[in-house]
Amino acid sequence: MTTTLTSPIRLNPALIAAAKREGSINKRSAPKQIEFWAELGKAVELVMDRNDVFAVIQGLKKIKVESVKSVAADPTDVFNSLEESRKSGELGKKVTSSAVYFEASQRKPGLLDKVHSATGKRQTGRFYNGEFKIQE
Repeated sequence: MTTTLTSPIRLNPALIAAAKREGSINKRSAPKQIEFWAELGKAVELVMDRNDVFAVIQGLKKIKVESVKSVAADPTDVFNSLEESRKSGELGKKVTSSAVYFEASQRKPGLLDKVHSATGKRQTGRFYNGEFKIQE
């Protein structure tokens, strides 16, 4: 989603010139190049603090880029595992640490089960005006 600023912002002329040069190499306009740099900065900020960034710029630290080996997940295996956890009642415990949680009732389709985490006790019902009403 692109948003155009309604008021102009003042940028250093050297930054604009650098964006034009770098953008021409990468087939981007100067505004798109500046936008790219901003996105890059946001991404770096998630993994490095400003002191580390300054140390890299000053040559006091290095960045080492490593490939991450990831294992492709088979969606069928993932959903089968989720279904097994749901049937055993473990899924709710993994999703929340709350004293109670709600899940679709297996005994009465269209209703909910209020499950008490500590005991596993189930109460079937539905919400009415924001309150859970038990329907046995």
